Amino acid sequence: MALLQHTAAASSNASVVSIPAQYTYLLPGNFTGDPIYSFANGTSTTEPSVNNLLADAAQAPFISFDQEFLDLLGPNPTPHLIEQRSSNFAGEAGVWIKERGEVWYTTWINDGPTHIEILNLTDNSIRRPNISEPIENPNGGFYHQGLVYFTSLRVVTDISSSGGVVSVDPETGHVEQVLNSYMGLKFDSIDDVAWVTQPGTNKSYMYITILPFTILGDSPLPVDRLPQGIWRFDPQEQVLLPVISRTDLPVANGVRPSPDQKHLYVTDFGGDGHAAAWGLPAQVGSPSVYKYDLDDEMYPVNRRVIASARMQAPDGVRVDNKGRLWTGEGEGVVVRNRHGKVIGIFNAQYFTRDAVNVAVVQFALAGDDLIILGQDKLWRVKLAEMVVTVSS
Repeated sequence: MALLQHTAAASSNASVVSIPAQYTYLLPGNFTGDPIYSFANGTSTTEPSVNNLLADAAQAPFISFDQEFLDLLGPNPTPHLIEQRSSNFAGEAGVWIKERGEVWYTTWINDGPTHIEILNLTDNSIRRPNISEPIENPNGGFYHQGLVYFTSLRVVTDISSSGGVVSVDPETGHVEQVLNSYMGLKFDSIDDVAWVTQPGTNKSYMYITILPFTILGDSPLPVDRLPQGIWRFDPQEQVLLPVISRTDLPVANGVRPSPDQKHLYVTDFGGDGHAAAWGLPAQVGSPSVYKYDLDDEMYPVNRRVIASARMQAPDGVRVDNKGRLWTGEGEGVVVRNRHGKVIGIFNAQYFTRDAVNVAVVQFALAGDDLIILGQDKLWRVKLAEMVVTVSS
């Protein structure tokens, strides 16, 4: 097979490395791939020129597979490091509040109790919100009708801990509990949250993802546990119900609606190498992104796989105004077109200190900005187009 021509600087900026899309499904010569590492960093072939290209890509901030991604980046894409610390301070949420020019995010739960921080997009300053009461381990977040909603992760060893979902008024800092249980039983870990407004109505519904507890050492799991999956809260009828069971989604993680509010996207953090981390049998689940239609009663139906992660599993998910799918994965922030083709990657090898052990799990789309939560680093990348226009 003739080798496809490649360039290490497909745009005028050498920070972009372009890889032929054909290499994602047809490599020349003999090759090996290691799923522990990224496509660029974990693939080796018998063709020196291909290996050199992949080595260049492994060190670049931007990896392109399609002209659409180059157009999205513009002629001179530049990653801007806003802040770096010794701790993993930029971990989860990634909530854009358009009218305030802010991105709210949370710290990393693996390092201990979490808190909320706010990035001011005008001057890149960072502060913590002045809130009316403490929030226990805030994690996932979503902006809806003037309030920021955060999931609150339950502390398994604390009998008084319930977790749940809270709202924060960004103007006043007032905190209010939205939910914390179902019929007196506690959820394992509510990881992410999203609101969807039914088209043509003023009815909104809240969807939450539930992660399973894992056994830590000799600590027994609590018995007051509800099954993981996707649950929906209907504030109009005051009803909280599971709408996607753990049979369909063993490790439901990120959740977001489409811009037209007609579809729901959910990531599954299961599959080989991941299921065991949640106390599940091997080969349970799939490191994939699922798309659901929302029916006339706003229930998710017609599930189909629209993306699968190569390295680790997808976590945070967003859909932009052109229907492109953005996910936080082991590879980094991966961008796919509406057909599921990977068109480009914001490379975790560049944006984190350790792409294998410290992944990019969340990010924020903020107009024509991408905010990358790189754990110990917070990044801002100016895009060449307005990818979203509504806060979320």
